Amino acid sequence: MLAQVAGRHRLPTEALAAMMADWLRRPGATAPDEALLDRKAADFLALAARLATPHGEGEIARLRFEAAAALVAGRLAEADKALAEAELQAVEGSGDLSALPAERRLLIGENRADRAALSFLRMAPEAYREAASRYGETAALIGVADLNRSSAAALDQAKVLARISADFGGREGYDEAVAALRSLIEGLDSRAEPIAFAGAQKALAAALEDIAESAGEVDRRIDALVHYRAGLRDLRRDDAPLLWQGLMLRFGRLAVALGEEREDDPLLEEAIGALARLLAQWDRTQDEAGWLEAENAIARARAALGGRRNDLALLERAFNSFNRIVQAVDREREPLRWAELQDRMGGVLTAMGERYSEPVVLEEAVAAFAGALKERKRETVPLLWATSSVNQALAMIRLAERRHTPALAQEALGRIATAIAALQQAGLAADAAALQRRLAAAPAFLRAAGTAPPRSG
Repeated sequence: MLAQVAGRHRLPTEALAAMMADWLRRPGATAPDEALLDRKAADFLALAARLATPHGEGEIARLRFEAAAALVAGRLAEADKALAEAELQAVEGSGDLSALPAERRLLIGENRADRAALSFLRMAPEAYREAASRYGETAALIGVADLNRSSAAALDQAKVLARISADFGGREGYDEAVAALRSLIEGLDSRAEPIAFAGAQKALAAALEDIAESAGEVDRRIDALVHYRAGLRDLRRDDAPLLWQGLMLRFGRLAVALGEEREDDPLLEEAIGALARLLAQWDRTQDEAGWLEAENAIARARAALGGRRNDLALLERAFNSFNRIVQAVDREREPLRWAELQDRMGGVLTAMGERYSEPVVLEEAVAAFAGALKERKRETVPLLWATSSVNQALAMIRLAERRHTPALAQEALGRIATAIAALQQAGLAADAAALQRRLAAAPAFLRAAGTAPPRSG
């Protein structure tokens, strides 16, 4: 796995191994998951790029070059020593850093930030805390010499604190990050410093989302949405295109998720507007993965809103979006993602079938669910299999009503009963009950079949 991650990111295996050393020294340590190694690889590449950029002159430049070479070789302690010596050279024996020229303070602060990033490479909570401390020192060192850069260092400090929880578990890091970010935001003016303000709001919202996911505090997502909105309030796309794009995407994605769960039509409309604006500015060739995420979010919003309002135009646009996405997904590499898209397309087609007198759209819905079931196997993903089975059965009941074929409806009801029983047998009683409740929302279709929904238990 180490070689695979290093090869994928084109970084030296020795460097990644050195970064893992602290992790593996822990009692009872197991190998870190690949997602964590991917994050650490990105951290390494960011620092390597900074050290490769000329900064300072003479002895300072030479020492930074030494640090870069040591970093690539995986000698992290040597790299830190070289950067510490470069910092001393920049201080030039001054006992009062505040008296130094702004340019010199900025040089010292940037060097301290690189030392923070170097500490952050080591996969241990104490190393992350050292990094956070160094970023805080960076913000203080730079101070009024460059307020934007000082704010950026304070933001990096909070992000590192959040990563303590993201990478090692627990919520202490998240809580510390939230407190630090709230303090940072209080000192920023959104109109005078829109980039710093928006970046802090984005980081705070992301930390709140992470708390909601890890601790089950779902209301934190409402708070996160508020902060995403706040970050976008005074930020123009031209100010910071990537930051604006990231904020819009995260806001749209969260707004869609909450809008679906709460059946909040105004929130879904807001999400559609934001995502449509985002996609209009998106260069798909530059970021295919981000485009797919945005397209999927707007499709889900249109499907949910169109289904409740029986709005054929919204449903058709949702289907077209899902169809574009499924064509970009490699079924062999991502079978479950492909199956999810098939399931969603089936749901949209089922809703569209209400508006058509001919049964062809419902037939296509049944076929789409059948496609999903080719990858959602009962043996491997019982809940997903049961969900698509019930979805397909409901489409079959609608089709049976349209065709006046009771046998098809009876077959569908049998599939529903089988799916719910299978979940109960698999110890997923709560999920079985959730599917049972879904059937109560479709009494007309079940009455058309001439029977009542099967009872769980």
